[in-house]
Amino acid sequence: MVTTTNKIKKIGNGHFLPLSAATMDALQLRAGQQVTLSTDDGTLIVRTVNDNYAKTREAAAKVTQRYRRTLVKLGREGDVA
Repeated sequence: MVTTTNKIKKIGNGHFLPLSAATMDALQLRAGQQVTLSTDDGTLIVRTVNDNYAKTREAAAKVTQRYRRTLVKLGREGDVA
């Protein structure tokens, strides 16, 4: 468990909580990664977002774009005209 004391900073209309490298390592976070923030009785809870789903959707979109005609033809094979 890593415990640090940080000051909330204001930049423009947003507020930011800088995290130390030790905290980032303990949470297994990297810059740019999405997290879910929630509160429970005054405690801030930070959870990583499972981005495997997003990566899978991106891969599926690439396959669909590249093989669109083939997928349409495969979909028609079961049709009885």
